[in-house]
Amino acid sequence: MSFLKNLFSRKPKKYVDERGIYFHVACNRCKVVTRVRADRQYDLNRTDNGFEWRKTIVCPKCYSQMAAEVTFDGRYTPLKQEISAGAFVEPPAEND
Repeated sequence: MSFLKNLFSRKPKKYVDERGIYFHVACNRCKVVTRVRADRQYDLNRTDNGFEWRKTIVCPKCYSQMAAEVTFDGRYTPLKQEISAGAFVEPPAEND
């Protein structure tokens, strides 16, 4: 009986997104912070020195458009981040 109890009482494993790179962007107009995901396989363009990601982000509250451009090295570490009509911000603290 303890086998069945252990089998059904396990907590599900937390999902880990291995291909996603996440950014948090604050809109200059309404100050809403939006979480944006870049897929390493499909969204990044290869350059001579690493990768590049360009995206037009639309604010979900005021529909303001923010043009973002991020340059990465070969290990997907951001080297340069630029954005118009917004700002890259630190992620908010998670409540577990």
